[in-house]
Amino acid sequence: MKMKHLATLLIGVSMIGMVGCEYVTIEPKDVVIPDTPVDFATQIEPIFTEANCIMCHTGSMQPNFTVGKAYQSITSMNLVDTANPANSKLMKQINSGHHTDTMTAAQKALILKWITEGAKGQVVPVSFKSEVEPLWTKYNCTMCHGGSQAPDLRVNKSYASLTSTGAVVAKNLTSPLILKIDQKHNGAGNMTAAEVDLVKSWILQGALNN
Repeated sequence: MKMKHLATLLIGVSMIGMVGCEYVTIEPKDVVIPDTPVDFATQIEPIFTEANCIMCHTGSMQPNFTVGKAYQSITSMNLVDTANPANSKLMKQINSGHHTDTMTAAQKALILKWITEGAKGQVVPVSFKSEVEPLWTKYNCTMCHGGSQAPDLRVNKSYASLTSTGAVVAKNLTSPLILKIDQKHNGAGNMTAAEVDLVKSWILQGALNN
């Protein structure tokens, strides 16, 4: 999975040492996390098991962090604040050191990213064949891009043409296709905001031929 530097987290603090009046400094550490949308079921929920949160939080003590129950428990108890992610009760508990000394900086950053993205449940993959490709015909993009002009946006041809010509670059929203859509180029200007977001989500998810 492609990774990128999203944030530099200060996982230590500078402390004034009382012994010998020396300064003891814990250096900041760069944390890398995925640049694709975070999936709760496969990326967040396992953290609670790996960090041994379920030693206590198995149902008798809330929230319930066990597999299959964590998402409902966290959201129903209002432990996440998508408007102010860092101020979420969940993040405050994690950052306070509440039995989370086994949780890595990368895991904490991933949870924060998940909240920032809206604290969604399982990310549903966008289907190119059934959701994205039909848009080219719906908005008459094939009137020009019907084979004589690249990219070829005809059914069963658009994926190969978009990716081979560089019109779409996986996980890159500066792809020429997105720039054209954002510029409302011809029929693309009639796309709804939801449809534009759909195309962008498909690209961010890896521009799969699915």
